[in-house]
Parts: sequence; structure tokens; C-alpha cells
Amino acid sequence: MQSWLVISVLFISSFTFTANEPVREVKNHSLASSAVTKEDKAVPAFVLREPLELKVILNTYENDNLVDTKEKVETIWAMEDFWAQYDGWVVEDQRTGQITFKRELEIA
Repeated sequence: MQSWLVISVLFISSFTFTANEPVREVKNHSLASSAVTKEDKAVPAFVLREPLELKVILNTYENDNLVDTKEKVETIWAMEDFWAQYDGWVVEDQRTGQITFKRELEIA
């Protein structure tokens, strides 16, 4: 019974203390009065209208030794197609405008 009394007192006092807080008024409305246009609210789209061009480096290793390196520039219209093309390769390094793949040759 005492716990309900303590909870009730705390509940009522929380309303009492918050209700007596003064309301702040803003006297300077210079920022609020500036016109906000539809263009200001626009969110930029991250859609490229042109294909992405990446320098692709293919490193082939045999027993942890680099045996072959090929470089080419890929024009990418869809990332799904790009990743499918390099299925079986592992990303070794990736930078802006360049990606390096590696593949280990399995010698039986």
C-alpha cells in the first residue's frame, strides 16, 4: 500500500513541477521568416545518369606468389552485372575509381 502512495505522490509531483516551467518566447524571427521553397526541401538523388567507369586490376596468385596482373577499364551500367562478372574473385583493394581483385590458382 505504501508503494502505491509513493508512486502516486511522485506522479502528481512530476506534473506539478513541469507545469510551472516558464514558456520561452522567441523575439527574433529572422530565420523563421525566410522563405523556404520546394527546391530547398529537395533531397539530392544519388543516381548517376552516365555509366560508372572503374579501373579493374586482376591479380592471380599461385602459392601466395603473384603470377599475373591484368588491368582494364570497365564501363558499369549495373552493379549487379559487374559483381556477377567477377564471381570467384575476391576484393583485394578498393579505392575511388579503382578496384583490385585477387584469385588463388589451385594446383593439384
